[in-house]
Amino acid sequence: MDIIAISDIYSDTKIIQEFTELIKQIINNKPIIIIAGDIGIKTASHRYQQSINEITYSLSKISKQMFYIPGDSDIKELEITVPNVKNLDRQNYIVKDDEIKVGLLGLGGAPSHSMRNTDLSPYLWDESIPIVKENLMTELKIQIEKIAQENPDYIILVTHSPPYGIADRSKPITLHETHVLEDILEELKGEIKIEETEAKEKEKTKKVTSIRHLGSRVICDFIKYYKPDIHIFGHVHKEGGKTETEGATKFFNVSHLSPLPYKLTGRKFLQIRLTKETISYSFRHVVAENIPFDSFIDNYL
Repeated sequence: MDIIAISDIYSDTKIIQEFTELIKQIINNKPIIIIAGDIGIKTASHRYQQSINEITYSLSKISKQMFYIPGDSDIKELEITVPNVKNLDRQNYIVKDDEIKVGLLGLGGAPSHSMRNTDLSPYLWDESIPIVKENLMTELKIQIEKIAQENPDYIILVTHSPPYGIADRSKPITLHETHVLEDILEELKGEIKIEETEAKEKEKTKKVTSIRHLGSRVICDFIKYYKPDIHIFGHVHKEGGKTETEGATKFFNVSHLSPLPYKLTGRKFLQIRLTKETISYSFRHVVAENIPFDSFIDNYL
């Protein structure tokens, strides 16, 4: 079974065009596509639904089946009417392919503590409120227990938010240009290995101490108890492309496909191949492989 996982597209129809062309080249059979949220930006675009429709229609043409959850920048009630596209938010599905049975469950939105400006995000939940925390945990428990009755080979959890403490370290997420510029400059310094002055080192230390965990404690507690085989999520861009294994679960931060806000490290997607015995995977870029750095700057920045 071939699975492609992406997240944090932010209405970028251009990157979807490049992505779909690449998938046609690297995979013979149509894969299952998973979108872990932030398909669009509801608060920043008057053509939000139009861009959502364009993106999902393009992806549906290259996929056997597609599953999505709305992210914090989407609306909670996001519905897509393309025939082979399913909303996984607080739902579960069983997929069979190549004699493999996979159970999928999902949770959209993100914890409010992960956002600096909550006005930018229509789909947030405050897990510090006991009743909210209890309801979220109950929703997830119901879905995974239904899946367990089908005795699948693998269980895949798809959320927009990371679990607390796993690939979730970042400054609070924001789309403001000042922070985008700061992060691009940090990446450039890493690429060309510029020596920093003592003052810059002090500033760097200051930034490190301000980094915090943005993940969900509810999701973390759920995984510790139910131990899904694979957890796919996005949201925290600083950790995009990161893979971790803890206990029986493999974690994948698939943010982000869009170049926003990290132009130098964006355009990532996850490719997973499942067999009865193994889980193989790799992160790939929607960029020509082995492209010279100067050409990358000219073509992509």
